[in-house]
Amino acid sequence: MVTLCLGVVDVGYSDGEGTKTTGDVAGYLEDQYHIMRTFLELYEDQIGEFLADAMVGEIESMAQGRPLAVFGKDLNTSLGKVMISGASVNGKIERAFNNYLDLREWKQTSGQSVEAANQGVSHRKKQPLKKRPARAEFVDTGLYAASFRAWTE
Repeated sequence: MVTLCLGVVDVGYSDGEGTKTTGDVAGYLEDQYHIMRTFLELYEDQIGEFLADAMVGEIESMAQGRPLAVFGKDLNTSLGKVMISGASVNGKIERAFNNYLDLREWKQTSGQSVEAANQGVSHRKKQPLKKRPARAEFVDTGLYAASFRAWTE
């Protein structure tokens, strides 16, 4: 049986009080806010279409004698100045997840809010706690969204 997995490439970053990884943060966020589970529930049909399209492409590649390239292939991705590796289905699920975060669909679906996002806290700025317009939840530094991957096992 093939299983779809959602997760993050484990990349370390410092929060000023110690070093955490995207895996640590993703685990915490999933426990507290169920971000990936909500994404999967909202996009289940579309993800199924992405996977079906990818499978059709793989079958066509096999029929033409080309090597299989989508399922289980390790990809190198630039994450800022760092090259990271991670498995990917075909990139469409990752793009859908990033759009889901950018469009604040989690907030619309869950009815919850994150105070730091409402206050515009941004650790990309020199003064992260300065009052700014509200921003999308879970995209403070961008590392969580950038390291998201969907793969099959």
